Amino acid sequence: MKQYPFPKNRWTAAAFGLFLFAMLLLARDTLITSIVVGFYKSQFLMLALMGLLGLVFVLYNRRNLRQIVTDRRLGLILGFGLLLIGVMVLKRDWQMMYLSILLCLIFPVFLTFFTDTGRVAKYYVVTLTLLSVYALICTYVLRKLGYAGIVPRPSTRTNDAGMVFFDYGLCFAVDHMFWHRNFGIFREPGVYQFFLLLGLYLNHYHVQWEKERSRWIFSILLAVTMLSTYSIGGFAELGLFAVFVYLDKQYYRTRVGRWVGIGCVAAALAVVAAVFIRSRMPDFVLSPLYELYDMFVRLTTASDSSVDRGSALITDLRLFLDHPLFGTKIAPVLHGTNHNTSSTLILFAIAGIAGGVLHLASWIALLWKKERNVLGNLLLLLIFLMSFNTQNLVADVFFWLFPVMALTERGLPLFRKKEA
Repeated sequence: MKQYPFPKNRWTAAAFGLFLFAMLLLARDTLITSIVVGFYKSQFLMLALMGLLGLVFVLYNRRNLRQIVTDRRLGLILGFGLLLIGVMVLKRDWQMMYLSILLCLIFPVFLTFFTDTGRVAKYYVVTLTLLSVYALICTYVLRKLGYAGIVPRPSTRTNDAGMVFFDYGLCFAVDHMFWHRNFGIFREPGVYQFFLLLGLYLNHYHVQWEKERSRWIFSILLAVTMLSTYSIGGFAELGLFAVFVYLDKQYYRTRVGRWVGIGCVAAALAVVAAVFIRSRMPDFVLSPLYELYDMFVRLTTASDSSVDRGSALITDLRLFLDHPLFGTKIAPVLHGTNHNTSSTLILFAIAGIAGGVLHLASWIALLWKKERNVLGNLLLLLIFLMSFNTQNLVADVFFWLFPVMALTERGLPLFRKKEA
């Protein structure tokens, strides 16, 4: 596909980096959106940023406008519009959520006019890692020093659930001395783990680094941050992803790789042993290891979150089967169960078979490699299905950004080949 790139210099690189940074801060699922800026203000600011980028692109490429307006990518955007608006009109379900999802689909296609998945992925990985390092410092150093009276405590903010956070600007740490979960800038650790897993995948399979050690530095920092969320799904996904990368890239064939694998297994077993030994001590509830023990308890026994997520799967599947062509109205889906968190089935339930298949096809375009065996591809897809089906992310631009860019880059050239 033809691109119309901006000049390649440090100023345009910095400008786009700041743009993506602002987009991440204003995403629907951050605490900055919900408790600092406000939901509607943040969404209007995001629209303004997108509009500004679009205006700059048009002005810079004014001599190429004829080629741009006849580009096949505009046909793809039109198709997305017909799908989402058509579903909305046919059901007479006048909800802005359809337009929010449509915007999430249009924006990645627009980016392919001047950049590609690999370049955007690099910005994303760097930005997320810097935010993650800052979150680790705030959550586990500054917060503790504040409780000890060594440094001043920052002002606090309260979310809709009544949780109180120290506001460190680009990190929100829970105001509870014995609470150890890392929220970063996100509304909850279960959301954070999706963004981190996405960063880990992009770092290993889409970002081109000049030095291989850069890839591992970013991977280690993102993995440590994933562990700090104490998310059950995050732990499972990180473990499966580590095994996947280890086998997929055949690190076991090298001597260093074998020793690293043995070391990781030994470390994991040592942590498990430490948790259960420490659990028999009287002050265990005050220990950071208690969070790991609590994860095991929640995994092996019924909890509010597991019951809600199981109910969401059943409810969404039933609603989709009742209305498979165009889906049902949004309100019964989102309010048909307590805390509907199944992103994939939500899309099937509200947009029917076409909307659900579009979602799956876009993630397959990002994750699937034809040189990899089918089982490996399915395992990677399963890991991501686990990640974004523990939260409702369907209207978050970063849920669609890289999958739709990949779908555009890999899908449109296929149609040219067929026509030829």
